[in-house]
Amino acid sequence: MKPFSDVPVNAHLGLVLQEQPAGGAVVTMAPGEHLTQETGVIHGGVLATLADTAAVYALRPGLAAGCIMTSIEFKLNFLAPALPNKGTLAGRARVVRQGSRVGVCDVDVEQAGAVIAKGLFTYLFLDPKP
Repeated sequence: MKPFSDVPVNAHLGLVLQEQPAGGAVVTMAPGEHLTQETGVIHGGVLATLADTAAVYALRPGLAAGCIMTSIEFKLNFLAPALPNKGTLAGRARVVRQGSRVGVCDVDVEQAGAVIAKGLFTYLFLDPKP
Protein backbone atom coordinates (compact mmCIF):
# COMPACT_ATOMS: atom_id res chain seq x y z
CA MET A 1 0.00 0.00 0.00
CA LYS A 2 1.12 3.53 -0.73
CA PRO A 3 2.14 5.83 2.11
CA PHE A 4 -0.61 8.31 3.03
CA SER A 5 1.08 11.31 1.40
CA ASP A 6 1.59 9.39 -1.89
CA VAL A 7 -2.15 8.80 -2.40
CA PRO A 8 -3.09 11.24 -5.19
CA VAL A 9 -6.33 12.57 -3.69
CA ASN A 10 -4.66 13.07 -0.29
CA ALA A 11 -1.88 15.09 -1.90
CA HIS A 12 -4.31 17.04 -4.11
CA LEU A 13 -6.49 18.12 -1.17
CA GLY A 14 -3.58 18.60 1.24
CA LEU A 15 -4.80 15.92 3.66
CA VAL A 16 -2.40 15.10 6.51
CA LEU A 17 -2.53 11.99 8.70
CA GLN A 18 -1.90 13.59 12.11
CA GLU A 19 -2.55 10.61 14.39
CA GLN A 20 -3.31 6.93 14.06
CA PRO A 21 -3.81 5.57 17.57
CA ALA A 22 -5.23 2.06 18.00
CA GLY A 23 -8.82 2.12 16.81
CA GLY A 24 -8.73 5.64 15.45
CA ALA A 25 -7.25 8.25 13.16
CA VAL A 26 -7.11 12.02 12.82
CA VAL A 27 -6.77 13.53 9.36
CA THR A 28 -6.49 17.29 8.88
CA MET A 29 -6.59 19.76 6.03
CA ALA A 30 -6.27 23.50 5.56
CA PRO A 31 -9.46 25.01 4.16
CA GLY A 32 -9.32 27.67 1.48
CA GLU A 33 -11.38 29.62 -1.02
CA HIS A 34 -10.59 27.01 -3.70
CA LEU A 35 -12.69 24.47 -1.74
CA THR A 36 -15.83 26.60 -1.42
CA GLN A 37 -19.14 26.25 -3.18
CA GLU A 38 -21.38 29.03 -4.46
CA THR A 39 -22.35 30.39 -1.01
CA GLY A 40 -18.75 30.66 0.23
CA VAL A 41 -18.68 27.66 2.57
CA ILE A 42 -16.47 24.59 2.16
CA HIS A 43 -18.14 22.13 -0.22
CA GLY A 44 -19.86 19.21 1.53
CA GLY A 45 -18.11 16.73 -0.75
CA VAL A 46 -14.75 17.95 0.55
CA LEU A 47 -15.92 17.39 4.14
CA ALA A 48 -17.19 13.93 3.18
CA THR A 49 -13.80 13.11 1.65
CA LEU A 50 -12.01 14.23 4.82
CA ALA A 51 -14.32 12.12 7.00
CA ASP A 52 -14.07 9.08 4.71
CA THR A 53 -10.28 9.27 4.66
CA ALA A 54 -10.11 9.44 8.46
CA ALA A 55 -12.35 6.37 8.71
CA VAL A 56 -10.27 4.42 6.20
CA TYR A 57 -7.06 5.11 8.10
CA ALA A 58 -8.68 4.17 11.42
CA LEU A 59 -9.52 0.73 9.96
CA ARG A 60 -6.43 0.05 7.81
CA PRO A 61 -4.10 -1.06 10.64
CA GLY A 62 -6.55 -3.86 11.51
CA LEU A 63 -6.76 -5.31 8.00
CA ALA A 64 -5.28 -8.70 7.20
CA ALA A 65 -2.15 -8.58 5.04
CA GLY A 66 -3.00 -7.80 1.43
CA CYS A 67 -6.67 -7.18 2.21
CA ILE A 68 -8.34 -4.23 0.49
CA MET A 69 -11.45 -2.31 1.45
CA THR A 70 -14.27 -0.49 -0.26
CA SER A 71 -17.09 1.72 0.96
CA ILE A 72 -20.52 0.15 1.41
CA GLU A 73 -22.33 3.15 2.80
CA PHE A 74 -21.90 6.40 4.66
CA LYS A 75 -24.11 9.00 6.25
CA LEU A 76 -22.83 12.45 7.08
CA ASN A 77 -24.89 15.05 8.92
CA PHE A 78 -23.78 18.64 8.42
CA LEU A 79 -24.21 20.53 11.71
CA ALA A 80 -22.60 23.88 10.88
CA PRO A 81 -20.83 25.41 7.87
CA ALA A 82 -17.12 24.95 7.42
CA LEU A 83 -15.56 28.28 6.54
CA PRO A 84 -12.42 28.93 4.51
CA ASN A 85 -10.98 31.37 7.07
CA LYS A 86 -11.91 29.67 10.36
CA GLY A 87 -8.93 27.34 10.75
CA THR A 88 -7.89 23.77 10.15
CA LEU A 89 -10.46 21.06 9.49
CA ALA A 90 -9.98 17.77 11.34
CA GLY A 91 -11.66 14.41 10.73
CA ARG A 92 -11.57 12.34 13.91
CA ALA A 93 -12.47 8.69 13.31
CA ARG A 94 -13.15 5.98 15.87
CA VAL A 95 -13.63 2.32 14.98
CA VAL A 96 -17.03 1.17 16.21
CA ARG A 97 -16.60 -2.42 15.01
CA GLN A 98 -14.09 -4.19 12.84
CA GLY A 99 -15.00 -7.73 11.87
CA SER A 100 -13.42 -10.02 9.31
CA ARG A 101 -15.55 -8.67 6.44
CA VAL A 102 -17.16 -5.39 7.57
CA GLY A 103 -15.92 -2.36 9.49
CA VAL A 104 -17.83 0.63 10.87
CA CYS A 105 -16.41 3.99 11.97
CA ASP A 106 -17.88 7.00 13.72
CA VAL A 107 -16.38 10.27 12.49
CA ASP A 108 -16.55 13.86 13.73
CA VAL A 109 -15.40 16.68 11.47
CA GLU A 110 -14.25 19.64 13.55
CA GLN A 111 -13.26 23.24 12.93
CA ALA A 112 -12.25 25.78 15.58
CA GLY A 113 -13.08 23.33 18.38
CA ALA A 114 -16.65 22.67 17.19
CA VAL A 115 -18.11 19.55 15.59
CA ILE A 116 -19.43 20.71 12.21
CA ALA A 117 -20.30 17.29 10.75
CA LYS A 118 -21.03 13.83 12.20
CA GLY A 119 -20.87 10.62 10.19
CA LEU A 120 -21.10 6.85 10.22
CA PHE A 121 -19.03 5.01 7.61
CA THR A 122 -19.24 1.31 6.65
CA TYR A 123 -16.68 -0.66 4.61
CA LEU A 124 -16.42 -4.11 3.09
CA PHE A 125 -13.10 -5.93 3.38
CA LEU A 126 -12.07 -7.91 0.31
CA ASP A 127 -9.42 -10.55 -0.26
CA PRO A 128 -6.46 -9.39 -2.31
CA LYS A 129 -6.73 -9.62 -6.09
CA PRO A 130 -4.90 -12.66 -7.48
